Amino acid sequence: MDLTVVVASLEGRHSIRACLDRLAVACKGLDHEILVCDASTDGTRDVLENRPGGAHILAFPAGTLVPELWSAGIAQARGRVVALTTAHCLVTPGWASALVRAIDAGAAAAGGPFRVAAGTRPTDWAVFYLRYSAFLPGVMGAGRIGGELAGDNAAYRRSDLLRHADVYARGFWELDMHRVIRAEGRWLDAVPEAVCEFGRSFPFLVIARHRFAHGRHSGGSRASQGIRPAWQIVTGAPLVPFVLARRAAGRVRRDGGSWRFWAAMPWFLALASCWAAGEAVGAWRHAH
Repeated sequence: MDLTVVVASLEGRHSIRACLDRLAVACKGLDHEILVCDASTDGTRDVLENRPGGAHILAFPAGTLVPELWSAGIAQARGRVVALTTAHCLVTPGWASALVRAIDAGAAAAGGPFRVAAGTRPTDWAVFYLRYSAFLPGVMGAGRIGGELAGDNAAYRRSDLLRHADVYARGFWELDMHRVIRAEGRWLDAVPEAVCEFGRSFPFLVIARHRFAHGRHSGGSRASQGIRPAWQIVTGAPLVPFVLARRAAGRVRRDGGSWRFWAAMPWFLALASCWAAGEAVGAWRHAH
């Protein structure tokens, strides 16, 4: 089998049908499977159960995080290439073949850029620019990169994932896998043709809770690996939202600018504050 696509599905009722329809088009011509790992509480599963054919649905308890859903999906995957995404991402027609070609050409991991989908709202734009500003088409670049890939639009060789199953035993956090890849002397590829559009996202309180949880993992990980002392993470937390906003603004300018970024700024700062608080808690718990 050429490809397994693992779709982490959380509160994706508004977008899951479009997500799967887009994947069906993108994966046409490849021997593939689509695994939807769903932990939604908003009726997403009803949409999935009523959708004929295509995807295999795996149900998980409410509160399961996206990296944990990806990890569970990877464990069930059969394709020689495993691509990851979420129910809020809408891939473009050349997405699957572009990622598979990059892996077959020697990349250990490959991923593409993001753009905002039509019909989205300011809270969606806030999530988009907070999470994906480094992966805008005019920012990400092409070919071998020294930066990162977003797990929501990335593919890996399954044999590599299986060799390093311990890395994602508690959830697939892409930065951890990327560190292993680079330590082995291999590289990440940016693939401009593998575009994802970010669609309707979670309700705001759900987003805030997830940003806090992901920040907590980041803070604990950075402190435990010695990337930054815990006290610096804790004391610097109040400045983090403004640092992230400034960084994202620079990337948006490089990509040609967008009024959506400025319209979403109140929600951006609120979500960035949740991330910063989570980082501080994660670092503090590691230190104590």
